[in-house]
Amino acid sequence: MRFVRYFVLLGALLALAATPASGGITPGGIDTDRPLDPIQPDHLANQCFVLWFGIESPSEIGRLQSLGFNVTQTTNPAAITAANLANYDVLVVAYTGPGVLGSAKPLIESFVNSGKGLLIHQPNAPGTLDYAPTGLGAAILSAAWCNFPGSATSTIVDGSHPITLGLTDADLSGALDQVTSLGAGYHLLAKSLVCGDPSLAVGTLGGGRVVFEDNNASPISIVPGSDRYWGNLFSWVCSGGQTPTRDQTWGRVKVLYR
Repeated sequence: MRFVRYFVLLGALLALAATPASGGITPGGIDTDRPLDPIQPDHLANQCFVLWFGIESPSEIGRLQSLGFNVTQTTNPAAITAANLANYDVLVVAYTGPGVLGSAKPLIESFVNSGKGLLIHQPNAPGTLDYAPTGLGAAILSAAWCNFPGSATSTIVDGSHPITLGLTDADLSGALDQVTSLGAGYHLLAKSLVCGDPSLAVGTLGGGRVVFEDNNASPISIVPGSDRYWGNLFSWVCSGGQTPTRDQTWGRVKVLYR
C-alpha cells in the first residue's frame, strides 16, 4: 500500500506541475508566467549609494544590489529632502508619473546640478514629468508600448557612449512606455525597434548626470537587459560627482591573513 500511495502522490505532483499558471504580460513588461529565481549577491558593495523612490518590479533592487550597488528604497515623497539626498550619489525615480514629486523639482534639480545623478526609470504613467530637471523632462503617451503585448525590444542608436559601448541590442532592456518627447538636453542612445520612440537617453546638468529609460530590470521582465547593460548604466550615472571611497577594512584584514 505504501508503494500505491507513493505513486498516487507522485502522479498528483506531476499533474500539478503540468498545469499552466494563469498570467501573461503586463503593460510594465513583466511576464507573470516566468518563475522568479532568487538572486544571490556576487559583488561586494561598491562606492555608489542609490536612493530608489517608488515601487519596484519583482527583484529589481535585489538585482542591482547583486551587481554591487547600495540601494535604499522609499515610497514616501517626504523623504525627498536636501538633507536626505545629501546621503546619496544617485536618485532613482521609478514608476512615477506627474503629480507625485512635482513640488520636489527644485530639490532634484539642485541635487543633480551639484554633481549627483538622476535616473528616471520607466515612468509607467501618461503625462509630462513634472519632477524632471529643466530641459531633461519627458512626455509619456501611454504606460504600454505601441504594439502591446507584442515585441518591446530596443535598438542602439549611439554605440559610442559609455553605457552602450561594446553592447548589442540583445543587451538592452525593453522599451515599455510610449514616449512622445524628450527634453532638449537629452542625447538619444536607444529607441524602440518597433515603435521608434526613445527608450534610453542621457543628459548632463551642472556637474551631474541624468538618464531616462523606460526599461524593466526585473529578472522576469520580458526584456530584462543584461547585467553588463545595467552595470554600465548605473556606473555612468553614479560618476557625475565625487563618490565616497570604499571602506578599506576588509582589505586590511585580507592583508593580515595572507
